[in-house]
Amino acid sequence: MKSISNQVLTSALLTNMVKNQWDRYAYIYERGIGQGGDTLHDNLIDPLIFKYLGNKKYQTIVDAGCGNGYLLKRLSGLADLVIGLDYSIKLLETAKRKISGNRKIKLIQTDLTKQLPLEKASVDVIIANMSLQYLPSLKVFAEECQRTLKKNGLLIVTVDHPGHFLFSRAQELAGKKDPHFIEADSYFSERKFKKNSLWGQAVLEYYHRPLKSYLNVFSRYLRLIEVDENSQDGETPRILGLLFEKNG
Repeated sequence: MKSISNQVLTSALLTNMVKNQWDRYAYIYERGIGQGGDTLHDNLIDPLIFKYLGNKKYQTIVDAGCGNGYLLKRLSGLADLVIGLDYSIKLLETAKRKISGNRKIKLIQTDLTKQLPLEKASVDVIIANMSLQYLPSLKVFAEECQRTLKKNGLLIVTVDHPGHFLFSRAQELAGKKDPHFIEADSYFSERKFKKNSLWGQAVLEYYHRPLKSYLNVFSRYLRLIEVDENSQDGETPRILGLLFEKNG
């Protein structure tokens, strides 16, 4: 794997990059997530990630879609090297401030829908933490996970549970539209939607996919180990957790 400095990598292409929604809302995201995550992350998301990681020590963990880097220092306690990948320059600038002085953490600006800047079979764990629902396609990312993970390497996925979208659709059909979702559709519809997000302070574009789409695309390349469905109210699913392993 190429040597990576703590500096966010840039190029002429990136200099001219059109600002994406995470650049626009980086300040709001940082203010809400901060150093340790918000209630949703603390109670439903992070426990899944660290359950899947267990008490092992790893050589390299990749946080694919690291955002403001709130998880990077915790991950560095479990690995010799933690690599944070994200497309948003502004979020990576925030993450860089968080990891100041920590030589075990590196940051790279990259597009998760393209080839990852990682060597073949060089990574023990890839974590896609609440990032995949913002990618228009998962195929290349799944292929790259298979390419870059070591034998018996792990892929950890957390996303908004597709059933959360389904519950909103049921509310809409019953005449009780959920203001969180600007538009809803069939559970089986796979396309871009908009929602009120980031604590009601931003409108985000995202891609809804039924559960089978997540399972099918990654199961072509990796073996499914565990599925978790976490709820805030004990009634409706809120966060989906998936653990995959590379066998070959």
